[in-house]
Amino acid sequence: MRSTNLWHSSAMRTALLYFGLYTLASLLSFTVLYLSAGHDLRSQNREAVEQDVRALRTIYTEQGRDALVSNIVVLASSVEAKRSLYLLQTADGVVLAGNVPHITPFEDWKELSLPFREHTDHFYIYGAQLGDLWLFVGRRAHNITEIQESIQRAIGVGFGVTIPLVLLGIFILARRNSARVDRIAGEMEAYIDGDLSRRVPIQGRHDEVDRLAGNINTLLSRIEKLISSLKQVTSDVAHDLRTPLSRLRQRLEATSGATPGGMAAISGGALHSTAALPGDHGTAVATLLPAGENTIERAIGEVDAIIETFDALLQIAELDAGSKLVRTAAADLYKIAQFLAETYASVAEDHGQYLSFHGDDDAAAAGDRRLLTQLTANLLENALRHTPHGSRIDLSVARTARGVELRIADSGPGIPPAEREKVFDRFYRLDASRTTPGSGLGLALVKAIADLHGATISLTDNHPGLIVTVTFPA
Repeated sequence: MRSTNLWHSSAMRTALLYFGLYTLASLLSFTVLYLSAGHDLRSQNREAVEQDVRALRTIYTEQGRDALVSNIVVLASSVEAKRSLYLLQTADGVVLAGNVPHITPFEDWKELSLPFREHTDHFYIYGAQLGDLWLFVGRRAHNITEIQESIQRAIGVGFGVTIPLVLLGIFILARRNSARVDRIAGEMEAYIDGDLSRRVPIQGRHDEVDRLAGNINTLLSRIEKLISSLKQVTSDVAHDLRTPLSRLRQRLEATSGATPGGMAAISGGALHSTAALPGDHGTAVATLLPAGENTIERAIGEVDAIIETFDALLQIAELDAGSKLVRTAAADLYKIAQFLAETYASVAEDHGQYLSFHGDDDAAAAGDRRLLTQLTANLLENALRHTPHGSRIDLSVARTARGVELRIADSGPGIPPAEREKVFDRFYRLDASRTTPGSGLGLALVKAIADLHGATISLTDNHPGLIVTVTFPA
């Protein structure tokens, strides 16, 4: 068994695809987080600055210039001043109060880098003109930068830890799935090599692979059964056809020995040039070979039996392949059974058997009338052939809650429970010595027709005898 390259396996490709999608989604999420954090912090800083500006503007309006200077002096020396900028200056740049040097006057918002506490820092600054004075209030951008850098570090550390773990997990899962597929492939290759007992392992996880394995095993079992059936059919065909062919040869030899000139006389005489003789073949042969007439007739019967066997095999094969389409029109099963009961009544009487019929006259089944007729006829012939003199055979049709039931009950020897499933196999006979007439295909043909119509067949004990029930869906 050749193992699949792990890196070329579908499991690995699928896992890597999901990993790529996961990484892309994570990067997009972290990017949104990074940008939204910066935006929110800037919005908070702007709101705080604008609030300070409004308060200082109110102080200037209500209390005057000196009060404004005093408040800015207090703010510039407070703890808040470590991250905030406060400046009050004149138009020509004279600083009246604040914690930074003078600024070129501007109104509204501006980002500037200014000397602050012995180093240069970046600020978001709001400028407002109050009379002949300029007020500037700002917040350091450093805290926003620090938070964004912290987010970047967290993203880096997170990816640095998770990516190796995810890749390791991908490798382990892909390897396990690849090994599982290799086991399935190994069992299939062994099956192909001729070990029909091999089955795909099911691990009991109830996942899609287990479901697929279950379906494969069902298919393998059916193939094994078909191959076994084919071998049995081949053996049975060879056995069943060998006997009538041997008898045919012996009878033809007997006829040849009883006729002057042997087979050559037959070949060159009546059988070869029947058109020159009046009447049919039987008359011609009887005129030429009175002693061999019965032998020829029996030989023709053997040939007919062989042809009948082949016809039945071909019909079963066509039904199994579904090549004979079932007409979905309602077939009057009551009339079919009634007609066959009347037809076979005289046959039963000749064999010292009694055939009766009763049923519901509204019983109809969806299907092919011709095939349903053949199914019923085969079941009747089977009952007539395998029940002794004096037996009673009852044919009935009835509507039930499950559908329409065709039922044939007899008082014959019946079928042992262990044999009831086997009788539907091709060429299977309860008479293992095959001394009784028939090819063993009648019930196999019945089963093929029933399956084609979605019907079920059950065999039960009639105490004594057998009950065959064919149930067609409602």
